[in-house]
Amino acid sequence: MRKLFFILFFAILADSVYGREFSAYSSRWQTRPLVGVNIPITKLFKGAETDYLLSYDDRSFYWQILSVSYFFNERWGLEFNFQAGTSSRIRQRANNFVTNMQLQYSDNHYVRAGTGADFDEFHSMWGDFHRGYLGIIYRFERNRFFIYPKFSIGLIEFSTDWGSANLMQKNSNFEHLVSYSRGIRRNGAFIIYSSNLILAPSVSFGYKLSKRFFLNADVKFSYFRPNFTYEKTTTNLFTQQSTVEHFRYRKDIFTLSLGVGLIFVIN
Repeated sequence: MRKLFFILFFAILADSVYGREFSAYSSRWQTRPLVGVNIPITKLFKGAETDYLLSYDDRSFYWQILSVSYFFNERWGLEFNFQAGTSSRIRQRANNFVTNMQLQYSDNHYVRAGTGADFDEFHSMWGDFHRGYLGIIYRFERNRFFIYPKFSIGLIEFSTDWGSANLMQKNSNFEHLVSYSRGIRRNGAFIIYSSNLILAPSVSFGYKLSKRFFLNADVKFSYFRPNFTYEKTTTNLFTQQSTVEHFRYRKDIFTLSLGVGLIFVIN
């Protein structure tokens, strides 16, 4: 990381020394690495045990894996972004689900709980959930300063995994199985991803450090509406009788995203 920082520093310095002329609207291709924070305006989580089965968090950090802009004329262009997101709370999902089952049922039962929501292994590139955007960008520039209003449409995707608890009633032989799933199967397997359309007006603005390197800040408002349901099925393993309860995730989710990074002018 330190080597990468020094390489970037000297590249910017060299470009500033040997490319002193600044001109507006001259670049056509740009790429923009960025890191930032997602701040919830409205929240997805319900306070239910099924919250612990999602690889999503209302408040999270993100970074752009890939971001490319192409200006097809002086003012207008297209932009594609692919972002990964994470939160330290996602690392604790499986343990929190097991703890929740113990708190709910351990007074009268011996509890053995488990879940597929084991998100302990952090992927430094891919994160825990993803957002992809394709949008239109407008360019306003002065020699040193720029502002790019944008509007994008895309997808947000995260895991919606399973959970279960085996309950052995104390001082008796009665046993129950409590299971949580989305209840939708495709090719014999449960669907474990939620993909949702997302709309996002945003603006990027900043300062040109050199002809090829810009300091960039990004402000984005995004909206999506998930629509999925968890089924909680409680089965008496002796009589095989079951009861079903539903947890619906269906609401308007608004998020404010704040990011900082650099813009690299390709040509």
